[in-house]
Amino acid sequence: QAPNIIMIGEIRDLETASIATNASLTGHLVFSTLHTNDAPSAVARLIDLGVQPFLVASSVRAVVAQRLVRRLCNNCKQPGELSDTELRALQIERGQISEAQVMKPVGCEQCRQIGYKGRMGIFEIFVIDDEVRQMINKRTSTFILRQKAREVGMRTLREDGVRKVLAGLTSAEEVISITVGDVS
Repeated sequence: QAPNIIMIGEIRDLETASIATNASLTGHLVFSTLHTNDAPSAVARLIDLGVQPFLVASSVRAVVAQRLVRRLCNNCKQPGELSDTELRALQIERGQISEAQVMKPVGCEQCRQIGYKGRMGIFEIFVIDDEVRQMINKRTSTFILRQKAREVGMRTLREDGVRKVLAGLTSAEEVISITVGDVS
């Protein structure tokens, strides 16, 4: 029986990329991993591996980038204030936040004095629509693809991380160390 969904561990070379592309073009939903810094960079990575841009444009529906950040320990986290350096790095104004939302790691027996317990994901979802498909076919730069994605509502890894900092789930230090600042 033919599968409807195919999972490929990781795309590392042209052969694997071609298999994934062909499966997608024949009506299969394909999930895989690809190592890039952000979601829009996956397009360039596939092209760099040797996949023709028209095949990337035709076969990719969306790209999800993810990173894991440490989750603040619910037992000991304490309200805190973001420093001016953290505010600049996170690209937010002091007036945009309620300090009661921001939490800082402390450390207790439950988290072994670390201040964090467990991990959580931060995500970036790049949906490939018709306009983006045309841009891919024209070999538009990753920088411009990223700008377009943000124009139509893509939240960057850093922005998703900031939401989780403001919700008291992780710390600013954690998000800053795990993500790259937004350039567009």
